[in-house]
Amino acid sequence: MQTQFGPVQVQVTLNGNKITTIKALQTPQGGRSSWINKQAVPYLVQQTLTAQSAAIQGVGGATYTTEGWITSLQSALSK
Repeated sequence: MQTQFGPVQVQVTLNGNKITTIKALQTPQGGRSSWINKQAVPYLVQQTLTAQSAAIQGVGGATYTTEGWITSLQSALSK
């Protein structure tokens, strides 16, 4: 998923219908984006594992990364 600040791509591992792992393959890099994503990605991972879906709250201050995460996650789960 391309965002205003760069691509966001996640990889999901499922065991049946349960999300067992989720990994950020790509997040926006450079300048402030790198710092924001270093803080935001662990929260996005935890929210995803807890919700077991793309219906997560996201992270304040990381709006574009959150939107990209949700879109990429929805795409991965629909495959």
